[in-house]
Amino acid sequence: MKNLKELKRHKGVKLTEVTTSIKINESSEKVWEALSHFGNVSSFHAGVEKSVNNVGSPNKAALGVERTCDILDGKREVVLKEKITEYVEESHYRYEVFEWENFPLKSMFFGFKVTKISTNKSKLSLTINYRLKPGFMTNLMKWKIRKLERTVLTGYRHFIETGKKNTPIKEIEKLGYQFI
Repeated sequence: MKNLKELKRHKGVKLTEVTTSIKINESSEKVWEALSHFGNVSSFHAGVEKSVNNVGSPNKAALGVERTCDILDGKREVVLKEKITEYVEESHYRYEVFEWENFPLKSMFFGFKVTKISTNKSKLSLTINYRLKPGFMTNLMKWKIRKLERTVLTGYRHFIETGKKNTPIKEIEKLGYQFI
């Protein structure tokens, strides 16, 4: 399988990278199937309040597909407009957050990679490349970015393994999923 392309800079801006992985007790095909629901991720992932594919974009993940996600971050509603910028079927994709509200971004990318471990075990990795505004906040908020990755990954794992949709993240966190 191919890997995500290295992404240290974007439009002259230096990016910080954080990666977290989780083991999923399902086939890599089943993990990829869940990741492919790009436009309607909120229909099963409780970490996303609302998601819609943008005009002209299909629901399924593919190069160039766009969506808008509303995420509750404490008391604020964060709105992210995202576009898939890198895509390799059944392996990985990366999307750029190209427009946002209520979050101090300068630049942000989310990259998902599925790795087959065995017939019914997979590894799902999430790499976030980002720069906050102002720049000094980038490293100070690394803990929050890592927490975001863990929230995203546990939401996917729970849905993929159980089929249960929109289980509150607080309930999923109590299950104690381990990261690798």
